[in-house]
Amino acid sequence: MVLNRAIKHYFMKQLFAILIISASMLLLPSCKEGNDNDGKTRVIQDSLVTVLPTWQALHIKVSEDRSQMTVVVGDATFYKAAPELKAKKADELGRMILRIYGPGNYLQKGTLIVTNDIQNTADAPPDGISTPIDFAKMKGAGVNK
Repeated sequence: MVLNRAIKHYFMKQLFAILIISASMLLLPSCKEGNDNDGKTRVIQDSLVTVLPTWQALHIKVSEDRSQMTVVVGDATFYKAAPELKAKKADELGRMILRIYGPGNYLQKGTLIVTNDIQNTADAPPDGISTPIDFAKMKGAGVNK
């Protein structure tokens, strides 16, 4: 009888532990800070065609302090464009992003990386061509007001 009660107590403790672990695993993703920046990356994706009409792959990464953004675009056509055009499009993209993020955002620096790989999902593709985006300078010019 004592052994039976001890076995029941042991199994109840195990069941309780399993329930606690399961509940914490279910709740853990909800604690994640907006990986998608409160839906703004989706808006950027939907609006990107206005700046880069031939894009085929997109990967956006925002730093934890939300001051830096990297936008990686897979676009075989734009990949071959002149550096001046890439700089112009990076500026247009930066202005669009600041309008989407609105005033009071933390963005300071950005990078547009263009890759020939239309299946790209990497932060730094090996063939990537980088063009800086100076969000701080754009904000100083009143872009997102």
